[in-house]
Amino acid sequence: MEKVMNILKPKPNPQQLLRDWQRRLRQETRNIDRQIRDIQREEKNVQKAIREAAKRNDMGSAKSLAKEIVQSRRTVHRLYENKAQLNSISMHLGESVAIARTVGHLSKSAEVMKIVNNLMKAPEMAVTMQEFNKEMTKAGVIE
Repeated sequence: MEKVMNILKPKPNPQQLLRDWQRRLRQETRNIDRQIRDIQREEKNVQKAIREAAKRNDMGSAKSLAKEIVQSRRTVHRLYENKAQLNSISMHLGESVAIARTVGHLSKSAEVMKIVNNLMKAPEMAVTMQEFNKEMTKAGVIE
């Protein structure tokens, strides 16, 4: 029964698929931005804690908090890389759909040219042009 429903279901338009995919990618990008902001906000709190630990002369906890900051910066760097990859994927999707659309237009153009060539009957036209050229030469219009 499911197979019958899938057959009857119309195929989604490539433009619509592209919009859906890009919407999801933008949503993921916003989620990554949100994570980056949260990590940076937490990093500021950790920096305050490091200053307080240094004032108390508690170097052990200051070192462990500094390691935490280093890890959070690495994580932020990875998140920026992921964001760039999502952006790249979005652009490639747009490019693929544009290429597919161009191929479709070119194939339609080729069909139209084929029809026009069939209508023109080029060999017959060439014979007619040669006869016309001979007539014009006899009449002295062209040399």
